[in-house]
Amino acid sequence: MSASTEPGRVEIDAKIFNPYSKDFIRSPWATWETLIRDYPVAWHKELQMWVVSGHEPLLDMMKDNRFSTNYKHWQYAPPAKPFEQQNHFERAMDAGLFAVSPTEHLRLRKLTMPAFSKPVMGKIDAKIRDLITTCFDEIGTPEQFDAFTMIAEKLPVRSIARMVGVPTNMESFFHDFAVNVVKATRINLPPKERDKAMQDSLAGFRYFLDIIKERRAAPHPGDDFIGSLVAASDNGDRLTDYQIVSVIQAVIVAGSDTATDLHTYAIKGLLSHPDQYALLRERPELMENAIIELLRVGSFGKTPQFRFVSEDLEWRGQKFRKGESVLINITTAWIDPAKWESPHRLDITRKLDGNLVFGAGAHFCIGTYLVRVQGGLMLQELMRRFPQAGLLDGDGHVEYDYNHHNARRINRLIVKTNAVAQRRAA
Repeated sequence: MSASTEPGRVEIDAKIFNPYSKDFIRSPWATWETLIRDYPVAWHKELQMWVVSGHEPLLDMMKDNRFSTNYKHWQYAPPAKPFEQQNHFERAMDAGLFAVSPTEHLRLRKLTMPAFSKPVMGKIDAKIRDLITTCFDEIGTPEQFDAFTMIAEKLPVRSIARMVGVPTNMESFFHDFAVNVVKATRINLPPKERDKAMQDSLAGFRYFLDIIKERRAAPHPGDDFIGSLVAASDNGDRLTDYQIVSVIQAVIVAGSDTATDLHTYAIKGLLSHPDQYALLRERPELMENAIIELLRVGSFGKTPQFRFVSEDLEWRGQKFRKGESVLINITTAWIDPAKWESPHRLDITRKLDGNLVFGAGAHFCIGTYLVRVQGGLMLQELMRRFPQAGLLDGDGHVEYDYNHHNARRINRLIVKTNAVAQRRAA
């Protein structure tokens, strides 16, 4: 039931913004422009949450600790339990980067830094490079292939699995864990679906807790990602088992779910703009910039992130009540004309200072490095194998997963390799 209208409150409904509409998922641009221009801060009567849009409002909100990342600050969150009554998911959530105080957040970030050091990441790079080569070997040299099933569905979960040390024969188990971890706190999903996802995630938590236990008992915990977290110390201060699991969980969310969309939107963006594809082949040093620009223009979010109001407050002329939820409509910040000139134009040479593609402030995406490495190595291999590639019939016969929980997920994108013509030219 919709809440009654409050005096002075800016309100919208599904006629203005319906993130579940097929029309919106296929083409969200006009809706986002309306939100940025006319409704940067508004209460959505049907979603029963605030919707914040546009670069400047989102930047301000993401740096304001009164808008909490802690799911438990939501008025409809499950009631708190004593530690001894919590399951592994609940304990990991309470120990995680999104639930702790700002001071504790800084402490955890500091302790986790060794796991993201150059030596550790360098080993991960080598493993991912090998995965990508194998992935393209599996594609072969057909005249066309589906970028979703052959690349986007495979690479992210395999890459994360290698990062955290999951054996090859457990990749499907790991993929299910990753999906369930994400869905368990998606407040736009029904409570029964969230609870089922939480229950289904528990086997994954047990698996990683057992690995951590083994590493602690070993003479040396290892110099890989998990080993670095186990060994991390700051004047004797160490991470607990559940803090380590919470970091693994955060990396999974960033590096598997988000990276799936990175691959399809990066390929779609470049092959829709042959001039940019050619430019990137000529100037590979632009790769990191290109990844951010492709994500910015692709704008794959549907209901990307949430915050929770930790106290009654007034913000940008609107009264927020403790416990209310906020849709951080961050994708609108990526195409806001007040920040970006010609925001819908793909330009891999664009100056991207101040972009919010990977967030901002204390909760800047922990998986940024892995996502960028995955995307960069994948595009390098695509350009090497199929320098004349394009989209089949100009649009790749693109299809979307209209039921995806938070993204405008592409689940079909047909790449035309032009491999025969390439061989003839050679």
